[in-house]
Amino acid sequence: MKTTMFKRSVLTAGIVAAMSMTAANAADVVYDEDNAFSVTNKATATYTVANNTTEQKAESNEVVVNVTETGAFSLVAKNDDGNIGDDLNENVAINPSSGSSVDFSHTLSNDGNISDTYTISLANPSNSLPASATIKYQIKEGNTNVGNSETIAIGGTITLKPGQTADLTITATSNSDRVIGHNTSFTVTATSAYLTNKGQTTADKRATNTNNAITTTPVYAITKSATTNLNNKIFDTNNANAYVDYTITVKNEGNIDGTAVKITDALPAGLVAIKTGEDNYIAPTVVASGTSTAKDANISTTGKEITVIGQDIKMNETITVTFRAKKDTTTPATGTNITNYALVEDDVDGNGSFDLVDSSGDDADTSVSEKTYEDTTATNYKGKDSNSNATITTSSQTRNLTVKSNTLDKEVALISQNNTYIYTITNKGTDITEAASPDKVYFTVVPTVDDANITINEAEVFVDANDNGSYDSGETVLTKTNKGYDLNEAAKSGLAPDEFVKIGVTVNTNGSGSNLASGTNNIDDSETMAITVLPQGPVAGTPAPANTSVSSTTTMKGVSLLKYQAVAACKADLTTLSWTSDPISGGEAKPGNCVYYKITAENTFTDATNVISGLIVTDTLETPKIEYEKDFSSETSGSSLAATATYSKPNLVATFDNLAANETGTIYFSAKISQTGSTNQP
Repeated sequence: MKTTMFKRSVLTAGIVAAMSMTAANAADVVYDEDNAFSVTNKATATYTVANNTTEQKAESNEVVVNVTETGAFSLVAKNDDGNIGDDLNENVAINPSSGSSVDFSHTLSNDGNISDTYTISLANPSNSLPASATIKYQIKEGNTNVGNSETIAIGGTITLKPGQTADLTITATSNSDRVIGHNTSFTVTATSAYLTNKGQTTADKRATNTNNAITTTPVYAITKSATTNLNNKIFDTNNANAYVDYTITVKNEGNIDGTAVKITDALPAGLVAIKTGEDNYIAPTVVASGTSTAKDANISTTGKEITVIGQDIKMNETITVTFRAKKDTTTPATGTNITNYALVEDDVDGNGSFDLVDSSGDDADTSVSEKTYEDTTATNYKGKDSNSNATITTSSQTRNLTVKSNTLDKEVALISQNNTYIYTITNKGTDITEAASPDKVYFTVVPTVDDANITINEAEVFVDANDNGSYDSGETVLTKTNKGYDLNEAAKSGLAPDEFVKIGVTVNTNGSGSNLASGTNNIDDSETMAITVLPQGPVAGTPAPANTSVSSTTTMKGVSLLKYQAVAACKADLTTLSWTSDPISGGEAKPGNCVYYKITAENTFTDATNVISGLIVTDTLETPKIEYEKDFSSETSGSSLAATATYSKPNLVATFDNLAANETGTIYFSAKISQTGSTNQP
């Protein structure tokens, strides 16, 4: 929120100094107010987590009481971009098609004690947004509408009485197509006539918000793969029972859900889908990840086409289609290789026709003309397709490597070392020894969802030879190469069928837990890492099996420390107070009354073994502006003991012996507001 400045001409130098403010950082315009000062407060904490002796730290949000009367206005952005109430409507969705419109919402508030008129202007458009715009507003008093909704031109005015607000909706229209993630923006400014007449500078009479729209569209990463009945890419046309299992995965890597998507696989010459009642028949399946609901896959009467119609694919979710095909006796396969492609179509602009067309073969599929809204100029762009694993060779050893984890997910402290994951790599093939020599099979350990404060210890990937789940002296530490870790180094003479090797990976964390606006809070931040087995090529003439992978997620947990405040007459009943973490001004915020503080410390771990011990919460009061009332109290949400407290001016120190997982400890106390920030009581 862009706020106006204090009017220094009506404040004495002593008042400005007592408030620790300058005209460049005050919150509102203030007129004819004496003896004003502010109270600023925050809390800190230290603690340890079970099985971890490293001291953890937490910092609360900062709370402010301005003991003053104010007059001001504000313009705040309120689209739901995760930061409602700031000066930025960020990443508001707009369709990629030309002529699409987008609404930006704002609230203009007269927080002063005089009526005022505000001029609304737009400026600095980028990427032709807005090509045109309309401005509508509705005046309100509290939640009650005043009059009817009105429309003004750009540069028009809105008049508000004290305490009134105006809900603004600015509708902007674009004039060109764009690719996913294309950002466009412009500013909206409200200029106060009252402050202009008072001779305020440009910065002191204006409030400015930025409206930012991001192009939203589904984009689909299509992966097509095939495996024959021999568990490889060899399709024996002389075998009447030979078949091919096809898998199509369609992931929506866009920034909006896909709806009513059509997925098609047209089989090439030489193949036909196996239908009900025929040998080796398995029903085609459609599996949806996450919360998407799978539709049915349909085989055409000729067996030459498989379709999924009306399929919704939510963001970052995947639809997997599998079906089985056999030799087409009416049109036998010719040549060495058989390749076919999957096609995805979506009605992105909602006009009733498929305007997004994406083939798993991209340019190699000459049967379609693609339109994907993908930014193919970007490195590792979203929506990249792969059809490389869908080609079968027309012509029995089998190859099959699996990887599993004994623990997929862990909750760990914000600062921790040597959190160990164990993975088992097994040869499930027949008649072939895997990794019998170097450079035949590698595996990688990489983050798929990366976090800067969570680190995979790549220098300590080891063989857990004694199967105790941790690294011990003498166990083999593997060497990382540009291809990953060589399975031969781990398995020595290789893995015969049904043999396995256990691989250990350690993860370290270095997070922080601050709820202060200027701080960083890494609680609940996580990193997902995948261990992927990468066969490098054929062994004894049998092609490499598909890469296989398993993922584990590390989530940082700790104490979330939050602070709230209320102002009322001293010795008030705590149950009657209205707690807030926002600044408090005017009203009961006056000398002689008390500021009540509530601090909550939540153990965010969900694993019952992660008990927080020795939690010390320290609150430094801003004396002599406020003086501790010696009324400390505490409670917990579970069975742990409440905190005990000591006070040595200006520090109040509260100690919880323990906090169980998911348990919250709360402390309460108050401090009396002094006269003009001094030790003189009224």
